[in-house]
Amino acid sequence: MGQVSRRIVLATLGSCILFVICVLGQGTIPQGEGEYLDPFTVPDSQPNASDGKSLAQLYLEKRIRELEYELKLARSELARITSTEVSQPTEPASSAATLPARSVQPSEIPQGALVVVSGPKGSGSGFVAEMKGRTFFVTNIHVLGAARGAELNTIDGQRLNLGQGAFLSQNRDVAIVPIEWSGPVMKLSTSLNYDEVAIGDSITVMGNSSGAGVATKLSGEIRGIGATELEVSAEFVPGNSGSPIIHDELGTVVAIASYLKDFSSDSKWTEDTDFDAIRRFGFRLDGTIEWERVSMSELHRQAEAYHLFEHRTSMIWNISYMLLHESKLITSYRDDDSIGHLYTNISTDFNWGRGTGSAHNTQLLKRFIQSLVSEAQNDIVDTRKQLSISFYQRQFNEIVEFRDQSRAKLKQFERSRL
Repeated sequence: MGQVSRRIVLATLGSCILFVICVLGQGTIPQGEGEYLDPFTVPDSQPNASDGKSLAQLYLEKRIRELEYELKLARSELARITSTEVSQPTEPASSAATLPARSVQPSEIPQGALVVVSGPKGSGSGFVAEMKGRTFFVTNIHVLGAARGAELNTIDGQRLNLGQGAFLSQNRDVAIVPIEWSGPVMKLSTSLNYDEVAIGDSITVMGNSSGAGVATKLSGEIRGIGATELEVSAEFVPGNSGSPIIHDELGTVVAIASYLKDFSSDSKWTEDTDFDAIRRFGFRLDGTIEWERVSMSELHRQAEAYHLFEHRTSMIWNISYMLLHESKLITSYRDDDSIGHLYTNISTDFNWGRGTGSAHNTQLLKRFIQSLVSEAQNDIVDTRKQLSISFYQRQFNEIVEFRDQSRAKLKQFERSRL
């Protein structure tokens, strides 16, 4: 369908195929739905008067948690450095052998922190990580949004129970949910710049490829580093959304697998493609991130509203494209709950043997196209009103233009062929 750049979210959640910390979460987040609070200091339930704590007490408790976490990181780094130190060479430096860079082994990756998301709408991935003294389940917003009724289990078979609220990045496809957890956790790189992460470094994507429910290990390297994203060569596929991207030498999570960019006319998920056809990206978890807190129920409601709009947009686009460029009418959508009603007269009265050579057929097709043009417009305003989460607002704005293009194609077909 032409060289259109399409951003493809990597979960099999929904009908369309469509994260280290230098100052992680330094932005603020809200006291209630849609406000902005710090997810690393705000309790799961807000303190009330009976708590008897002053603001000074709450602030000092926050600083103690932060300092305890920084001390834990320092001890861990000291232990790592101590364990990898080698004695001074007895030979001249010029003849000393060069030590190979340390590479994390699969057995060193805490696979018990890897989470598989399985639900009626598909599957995805996530992981458990400690951030500034708190433990979170980390995944993509698009995975969590489509996970109503889903089960979350670690590769070791441990069940994760999420609370009623989540924190969503305003500008990245990243969601974190505070959890009570005593099992293994993934280590996050505190800063890509400080850790000297560079293009060409080897990485591993651990996840639930194609929703198979088992841990998979995909190797690759960093191809590009942006302010909020990394591009990698590891060929992750559906089910890998939310998977940790682990730096092999550091053994830490440097990003979260998030989406593909498809510049080809045909998306093939599991086959090798040219570099300029499909490219793979993950969102970084360092830098300043502004978080918005939402309830799970509101997240699911908005996700469902967006996915219905996306689904309808996909069908309307496909119909308009095939009519204008292939002179073919897609009939497989006649059983779809959202636009199937438009096919009523076409299905019963259209003479397929005569096509547009029949005046009756032409009239039926005109009515179908006019109805589809109206259908492409009538849910835009309503859907926009339903979306207040930044991620879904951005996604909506990216695809709404395809509605305009679809209407233009339908009108062009009507003018030129009918």
